[in-house]
Amino acid sequence: MVFDLDCQQEFRPRLKMSLLGFGILGLLLGGYSLGSSYLSVSGYGDWGIPGQELVIWLCLLGMVIMVISLVGLFSSKIRCSSMAVFLGSGLMVTLSLVSLKSADAIRLQGFERLSQEAAPLVAAIYAYNEEFGHPPESLDILQVNFPSGHTIKGGELPDFEYYPGSIATDRYHGNPWILRLETPTGPLRWDQFLYYPNQNYPSLGLGGWFEKVGEWAYVHE
Repeated sequence: MVFDLDCQQEFRPRLKMSLLGFGILGLLLGGYSLGSSYLSVSGYGDWGIPGQELVIWLCLLGMVIMVISLVGLFSSKIRCSSMAVFLGSGLMVTLSLVSLKSADAIRLQGFERLSQEAAPLVAAIYAYNEEFGHPPESLDILQVNFPSGHTIKGGELPDFEYYPGSIATDRYHGNPWILRLETPTGPLRWDQFLYYPNQNYPSLGLGGWFEKVGEWAYVHE
């Protein structure tokens, strides 16, 4: 058969080397994904992971290597090496995908917590709007009352961007005001965390897709 390994004893050391090299790379990428994700939403980070996109690209590169190594199985001269590379790169891709999925779960839990921590700020905007008939021009003029026992991990809320009036209405699906937090995960992925008072989050928009997080939404660009 074309896929029969005819290198016999040479295959095992090549396989060990491939699994070791790709496995270490996969563990490093996984450790970075999990560690940086936790730090970013711990209350002491900036809610973004500028390097996570690199992990995704390296994972995609591993998939390309797997496809190329499959082609190499048709050549008797490089069949053993190709099989070793295929299994090694497959291990790296598996570790990377598992860590990326786990990192997303960690970040989602962090943003769910943030949506609850920011509830007094949202309530203050609603109270101002009810009292004066329009949303505040700036967050600086608000009196935010944090209830007794209300804790914020890290000590304070992140610096949300606040857009009232026509900017919000024109750019953010007709809302009278919005809260926004930039949460980039790479140079080409400018994710963001948004609050719409109208709660009219679309499935797609702003260059990405929306994922509901409590009364907020995370935009995956």
